[in-house]
Amino acid sequence: MKEKIIKYLCCTKCGADVELAKHQVPDSTDHIIEGDLICKECKTTYPIIGGVPFFSLNTTSAIVDLNRKNFADEWNYFTSSLSGKNEELAKEELESYFHPFIEYKDLDNKVVLEGGCGGGRLLYIAAKYSNAKEVFGIDLSNAVLTAFKNTKHLSNVSIIQADITNLPFKKDKLFDFIYSVGVLHHLPKPELGFNSLVKYLKEGGIILAWVYGKEGNSLYINFADPIRQLITSKLPFKVNLYLSCFLTAILWGLIWVGYVPLNQLFGEDNANKFLPFNKYFSYFRNRGFKDFWRTVFDKMVPTISYYISHDEFINWFKANNLEYKTYFRNGHSWTGIGQHQNLISTHNTQTHEYASSS
Repeated sequence: MKEKIIKYLCCTKCGADVELAKHQVPDSTDHIIEGDLICKECKTTYPIIGGVPFFSLNTTSAIVDLNRKNFADEWNYFTSSLSGKNEELAKEELESYFHPFIEYKDLDNKVVLEGGCGGGRLLYIAAKYSNAKEVFGIDLSNAVLTAFKNTKHLSNVSIIQADITNLPFKKDKLFDFIYSVGVLHHLPKPELGFNSLVKYLKEGGIILAWVYGKEGNSLYINFADPIRQLITSKLPFKVNLYLSCFLTAILWGLIWVGYVPLNQLFGEDNANKFLPFNKYFSYFRNRGFKDFWRTVFDKMVPTISYYISHDEFINWFKANNLEYKTYFRNGHSWTGIGQHQNLISTHNTQTHEYASSS
């Protein structure tokens, strides 16, 4: 944690300013690796562990605790390195969420927040390929330690452990751009998480969210998701790791032996009409086995997963007085972008059905 970000932070219990207490001398990247932040009013102490300030060490829900542990295991395993091919895949993925509304140049000199950064894959890309003034990543799980390791050399990045519904930022509208990818649908109350993020959006600022769609996922919701709820979300990490690898291998074979020939025979547009998840499988066929394995694992381990209908999703934006656009990504999920009304005419209420550009 860099000392300069304290001016942005506050106590999550009373909202007062925090100050730096005992701490080690900053390391070569100017980060304080171990220390404490203390509230000036109620004296609550927030530890700095491994370069990350921790604002939400405890929760009152066993389901939430298991959820964040499962995701931490995932991100600590699959994002242990962001070099080479992993960086390329992360860049393609972030661009597929941003498309067609956001480009890196739109972040120039902006203060940015990623709501739920996991191991820091997308945050790393957003910071490295833009000229953003500050990029904050928050996550409830201890995957923040991996995110810090992956991003600490970037001068404009700060990682914070916190609850997305109780953020440790001062109550002025801080962020020019907020994005949350694959996180809100894993919260006990997804809309509350979205509302919490919007509170910290500047006037004229933009928020982008990506969620699982109810549309396009009926087979998964009816047949596979009950298995997640009853069994796989409760299994040990290594059991799920091997089981997901086995399932991925089966699906990978099906894609190449069944889906690829049928797409070549009928054409992708026609195949989309009768092959379940055809766009989704085509996307991951181009990204490779390991990234598909990570995604299968990601589907198996959450204790909380919601599938959001388009009507429900756009109501999040309407309830917060946001003009919005949405698009249907890869035939199974929704991306939406919103901005306070009457501020920019291009962000009006439209819906598009786009496949990912990647």
